[in-house]
Amino acid sequence: MPGLDFASILTVVLPVYLTMAAGFTMRKMELLTAEVDAGVMRLCVMLLTPCLILDRVVGNESVMKPLPVLVAAGLGFSLVTLGIAVAYFAAPMIGLRKNEGRRSFAVSTGLQNYGFVAIPIVTALFPDKGTMGVLFTFTLGVEIACWTSGVGLLTGLGKAPWKLALNPPVLTILFSLLLNFTGLHVYVPEVARRTFTMVGACAVPLAVIIIGASIADIWGQERMRWSVAVLSPVLRLLVIPIAFFGCAFFLPVSLELKRILVIQGAMPSAVFSIMIARHYGGHAPTAVQCVLSTTLVSMVTSPIVIAWAMQALHL
Repeated sequence: MPGLDFASILTVVLPVYLTMAAGFTMRKMELLTAEVDAGVMRLCVMLLTPCLILDRVVGNESVMKPLPVLVAAGLGFSLVTLGIAVAYFAAPMIGLRKNEGRRSFAVSTGLQNYGFVAIPIVTALFPDKGTMGVLFTFTLGVEIACWTSGVGLLTGLGKAPWKLALNPPVLTILFSLLLNFTGLHVYVPEVARRTFTMVGACAVPLAVIIIGASIADIWGQERMRWSVAVLSPVLRLLVIPIAFFGCAFFLPVSLELKRILVIQGAMPSAVFSIMIARHYGGHAPTAVQCVLSTTLVSMVTSPIVIAWAMQALHL
């Protein structure tokens, strides 16, 4: 693992944003057209990411017992729900009201980019298989929070499409954990493991490039509302992380989970929140502004915050 100073953390975080910038540039130069996005993301979700999960979770000693898995998933759900609540109650400070962006602001600010941006950072900082396995169990709770607390805030809890939380990556995590809990993981042949490793390695680069291209699509679509562009990064990258770091510091959780809490706490808003706003009656321009502002600010804050938290928690 690299040193804990800012420069070393920057060398880990910066390639993620440079890959994102490559996708942004390819879209602007029309070398990567919007028509391919759906197919590539479908490939990532249906095949590449499940292979990555199988590679990192099956046989992982850090996720062999149900209790640590439940703790990680519970924290994933609780912290995202808390973040959404904090943003919802802070939104009136800048004049956001219901049906005018308040709920979309809450979802976009409270839901961090927990997957394809966090994964390469975790992999680079903590190359051991254990930490990545815990990341995927943490995302179980985040997925549930996304489709209940997040979408439920926009549609009403009774209309929330919670069944969408049972998507291919989540089902793959559950299947992998079942193999671990039952001891059947030892019967997975080596040729299958090698295939999972090879195919899964394609997931993150492709997804991050598409994220960059998606940001290019929304860049400049809406006039920036500076109150949103200031408050959202303050909450997402300064206030809400206090809860993540507090859990890492005070709760008797594993070293791997402490690491995940630090990385997740430093992440910007999820690009996926824009799709949520568009499809479930939210205010898409507000979501766009939250994603753009937190992503830009996080280029500076993420390495600083991660370096500081890792030193403070002796990770």
